[in-house]
Amino acid sequence: MNGDQDLLLPTTLPLVKICGVRTPADLEACAAAGANAVGLVFAPGSPRELDPAEVVDLIVEMPDALEPIALFADPANDLVDAWPGAWIQLHGEETPERVTAIAAMTGHRIIKAIPFDADAVLAWDEHPDVEILLIDGPRGGSGEPFDHAALAAILPKLTKPVVVAGGLDPEIVGEVVRNLEPFGVDVSSGVESTRGMKDHDLIRSFVAAARG
Repeated sequence: MNGDQDLLLPTTLPLVKICGVRTPADLEACAAAGANAVGLVFAPGSPRELDPAEVVDLIVEMPDALEPIALFADPANDLVDAWPGAWIQLHGEETPERVTAIAAMTGHRIIKAIPFDADAVLAWDEHPDVEILLIDGPRGGSGEPFDHAALAAILPKLTKPVVVAGGLDPEIVGEVVRNLEPFGVDVSSGVESTRGMKDHDLIRSFVAAARG
């Protein structure tokens, strides 16, 4: 793990997060490409869901340059409390009260994933326990985009860092970064050769395009 380093405050923006990694080789590819963070999926039913043995392997092999982030959807207390990392991403139907309870119980730093809706984004921006907003398409991990122009219209009102997800890939991420100037970008299906399987060449291309 990464000790006292705060790898989610990079000196070079945008922050790049590769979500749904499943193997030590994926980690090596992300670190070599210059990604900042990786998402480890604990959401049941996802093609990227990890079993306990895979989680242990990934934590042991985690490069110092990467911040591991656990992705949960409406998690039980014991599951989220067992995560040894600093950051969690909540990607379910968690209420503001539930997020407050999770933060108080675990002490984890929280990224809240939100299917884009202007009112919802503005409301979560005011939540004291959410540090980063991840703005996604209608279904997380599906590769579906959302209306970036509508997000651009409310960005000046937001106080928290914004990570853009949903439908990104190496071909469009550069344009998204130029148009929105987000704190970060997040990708899962856009760097996969088949669903749930990361393509290391696409990871390299994505990071290069995001930073280019």
